[in-house]
Amino acid sequence: MTRPKSFLTYFVFCAIPLLLLAALNYWNGIRTVDSTLGAVVQNDLNSLNVGVDEVLSENERYLLRLALTPNVKRALTTPLDAPSDPFPEDADSHFQSLSLFGSDRHGIWYRAPKTAWRSSVGDSNTQPGKAPQPDERVWGTQGNVLFDKQGSTSSTIEYTTPVHDDKGSGGALVGVLDLESVFATASRGLGSTVVVLDHSGQLVYHSDRSIKLQPAGEALRGFESISAAMTSNQSGVNQFQSPAGSTYLTAYSPIPKLNLSVAVARNRSDFSSPAHRWGSAGLLLALLGALVAAFVLERHVQQRSAGMARVTEDLSAIAKGELDRRIILQSSDDARGIADNINVVTERLRAQIAREEESRQFESFVRLSAMLTHDLKNAIEGLSLTVGNMERHFDNPQFRTDALKGLTSATDKLKALVARLARPLTSLSGEHKRPTNVDLVPIIQRVVATTAEPMRGKHKIVTRLPPNLFALVDAARVEEVIENLVLNAFEAMTDVGGTLTIEAGPAANGAPMFTVSDTGRGMSRSFIENRLFRPFSTTKKTGIGLGLYTCREVILASAGAIDVESVEGVGTTFRVVLPSVPHDRRS
Repeated sequence: MTRPKSFLTYFVFCAIPLLLLAALNYWNGIRTVDSTLGAVVQNDLNSLNVGVDEVLSENERYLLRLALTPNVKRALTTPLDAPSDPFPEDADSHFQSLSLFGSDRHGIWYRAPKTAWRSSVGDSNTQPGKAPQPDERVWGTQGNVLFDKQGSTSSTIEYTTPVHDDKGSGGALVGVLDLESVFATASRGLGSTVVVLDHSGQLVYHSDRSIKLQPAGEALRGFESISAAMTSNQSGVNQFQSPAGSTYLTAYSPIPKLNLSVAVARNRSDFSSPAHRWGSAGLLLALLGALVAAFVLERHVQQRSAGMARVTEDLSAIAKGELDRRIILQSSDDARGIADNINVVTERLRAQIAREEESRQFESFVRLSAMLTHDLKNAIEGLSLTVGNMERHFDNPQFRTDALKGLTSATDKLKALVARLARPLTSLSGEHKRPTNVDLVPIIQRVVATTAEPMRGKHKIVTRLPPNLFALVDAARVEEVIENLVLNAFEAMTDVGGTLTIEAGPAANGAPMFTVSDTGRGMSRSFIENRLFRPFSTTKKTGIGLGLYTCREVILASAGAIDVESVEGVGTTFRVVLPSVPHDRRS
């Protein structure tokens, strides 16, 4: 029986698949977060670009409308000493500065936060140096059109539109737009970090105003690979890690209209934290589940092992012969089915053994009847031979003497048969008497006188016997063997004139031996190998097939050997070798 596994083994078996599933779910959650976050930053980038376009369009429309206002047109012809400001109060919320130029290309008005300037008559040198000049394309252009160009810095853009007064005089209106305010307005409500770079890698805008107009390589550590892609007008999605250890997923693309590149970044930790929490919770639940499963599995295996141990114990007892043993288990035990099947098999085995016992008893009875019938048949045949020859040889004194001996012998055999019937257990088991040192020569001579001599008128009888030949056997049983072999020899010689030869003497190894030969019809090799010594196997019309079977059993029980040589149409010789006291001692 295998040794039960420990709780740790069950825990490992249960934990491995559960942890693998939890880890796979964890990994899939992180992948989902990355995929979702990538879509979020890409949407933020698209929204920002749309917002920038809307803010730019709004300011462009504002400047075009401003060029058509009466105050601006009037300012072109208003006397120089008129103090009226042509620009509305909300102009500062749209543009960093506004400049109005007359047809002589000299500045008339300049407006910046907290600054308003009106030029003196003919005094062009008093124009502040920071006032931008109109785009040259505006001169000679008719209509309400707008020209834009990069400002003096990458963080501004200059718009120029023509201004025409009622008299047909033409001037120019220049507005400088601060891109920082554009991106601040466009990114309002996004919830992302916005980074805008020019082609030199200079920061144009950042959600953190403290790092405005600094080189990206100095202000944004870890952002180098993305800033390099941005300055090369590339677009894509990538991530970078800040010096504080936070990971950001960034989507970036160029804005050709502004000659800038914009990036939108979100902190990956803000999105991945729930996934990490759920993933960690999944791992803990997997461990807890493994503990519970291991506990349940161990209890289940213990119960099953107890049931199997009970089954094994009872099965061993049944194998040792205790067929009345029944295996009793609870209905909840997994081994209950096995136990019930074993109980059914045991019951059938008990019934089968009982039937076989009855069959053996009946078979033994039939066998005993057949053996007694065979011995009775041999005794009757001996009497028949004596009675049949009595009419012809009764006047012969020697015949009468031999006949009297034969009748006495036949009577003794019949008495022995009756005695065997009175002892059925001994007869049934085939028990033999304890062997004694017996001289075989007188036994052979007695059989010849009672069984062979009455047939001398039909067949030739030849005997070659030594003075004595001792063997360690049961004399009565050996006499039955010799008598049976002699009767079989006569039955094999159906034609008159056959020869019966009985020889005895020591074998090559010194053991006592005798042979019975006839010149009868002989037997085939197949019959000798397959049927000769089998019970109830005979070629005679009136035989029952127990003669040679009984002879072999007697010889084997005496520790001897019997063999046969036969040639069809020539004859048969039975050779019997028996044990003896001198031979056993020499052996």
